[in-house]
Amino acid sequence: MEQASIDNTHKILRYPVLDAPMEPAPIPPEDVISGSPESTMAILWRSDDNTLYNGVWHCTPGVFWLTSPAETICLVEGRCTITPEGGEAVTVLPGEVVFIPEGTRARWEVHETVRKAFHSHDSSGTLLGG
Repeated sequence: MEQASIDNTHKILRYPVLDAPMEPAPIPPEDVISGSPESTMAILWRSDDNTLYNGVWHCTPGVFWLTSPAETICLVEGRCTITPEGGEAVTVLPGEVVFIPEGTRARWEVHETVRKAFHSHDSSGTLLGG
């Protein structure tokens, strides 16, 4: 996945959320429960070892399974319900921040097209091809 200009120096970085340069990030067909969700993503920054990264994710309505790295998200647009296996459903609205522990397998129900800004920690450093 192509990233915006990555600069790991000690300075404040500012990135677009609503018009980030998105690329396809397909949901595997075997994980789709219903609908035809289409997702795109922009990785805006990542650490040299690929364990930390942030970006923007956009997804159209549908229901699917997703296994996450440790992730803090802020929903910018839309509405979704995230239900971790064996856990309680959480409906997320624009402006809300949610933390999802690493390895959580959850059922995502995207009610209205969503756009989220996220910061992730992948302890293996492999999700971005590292």
